[in-house]
Amino acid sequence: MTDNDFERIVDRIHEAAVVPDLWPDVLEDIAHAGGAHGMVMISSGSDRWSGVWNGVVMSPSIEEAFSAFISEGLASRTETTPRLLARDHPGFVSEQDVFTLEEWERDPYRTEWNKKWGFEHACATAVHSPSGELVVFHMERLAGQPAFSRQDLDFLDRFRPHLARASLLATRWRLARMQAATEALALVDLPALAIERSGRVLVANALIEGMTDVLRWLPGDRIAMRDAAADTLLRAGLSQLGSPLEKGVRSFAACRADNQDRVVVHLVSMPGEARDLFDGAVGILMVTPVTAPQAPSLALIRGLFDLSPSEARVARGIVQGQTIGDIAALHGLSRETIRNQVKAVFAKTGTHSQRDVVALLGAIPKLTVAG
Repeated sequence: MTDNDFERIVDRIHEAAVVPDLWPDVLEDIAHAGGAHGMVMISSGSDRWSGVWNGVVMSPSIEEAFSAFISEGLASRTETTPRLLARDHPGFVSEQDVFTLEEWERDPYRTEWNKKWGFEHACATAVHSPSGELVVFHMERLAGQPAFSRQDLDFLDRFRPHLARASLLATRWRLARMQAATEALALVDLPALAIERSGRVLVANALIEGMTDVLRWLPGDRIAMRDAAADTLLRAGLSQLGSPLEKGVRSFAACRADNQDRVVVHLVSMPGEARDLFDGAVGILMVTPVTAPQAPSLALIRGLFDLSPSEARVARGIVQGQTIGDIAALHGLSRETIRNQVKAVFAKTGTHSQRDVVALLGAIPKLTVAG
């Protein structure tokens, strides 16, 4: 690899930190530079490995195989990640560094997946972010190729500082987006926080921090509902964040501490690109009065989901029951243009149908914001 090729990949690593859709191709470039078939990037909400991942990004060449790894639930059964973390090495290590040959050949990772998909050797590195998250970069070589040598790992270590910095930047970028979303809701008097599937609160606005008659703050930046029944529903909703079973939105009633009043809690998936490493298992939790009216303003829709003005108008029209033909006629546009805008709304809100959009936006109250 020439110095120019190396610098080109480094530049793209830093671009991907703020443009998540670039990560798959960047990982592919690094894998091929290191003589590997493919590469994955995995994030966990805590540096104490529990077998649960917040997000996974895969290079195209390994996507089918690693999707099978995820669906088969091997993450919680293999010793690969625990041993990687126990090694605590600030660089890439191979399977030979953390397993004996006998241990490697009997680990479920090797017996149930690695061999099945035609792989033989692996290497990985772990990066701990200051915000308490863990990011693992992992790559595979096909059967018949040599194991990763120390020279190979030293070469990959040249990328590691850049991957670590990009991970840190992506984390900060993500927190900034979440903070902006929760503060936008505070501007219209709506208590809100961003919460991980694990129950850890990432950011919260002052309104929800003051709702101690509804929420209990627990050690480790976690929360619980004071209403036991509502807390059970919250845990169920959190467990499905980012999973194929997830509903577009979960809403449920909760009693205040004095049992004299009720509120409605809404748990909505944090909008984000499908390939954003960190958004897959994060939701926004909002609290509204029982009597909250029905639909959000254009300004609030745009602020929460980063829609263009035309996309926000289409989203609002869908919630109001308008058809694509109705919206096209109202704004003097073609049906095809509106269909394209509907697709953009789906992509940016993480929904898959007009019914999902109605469920998602209908859970956010209509507030007095100009728009």
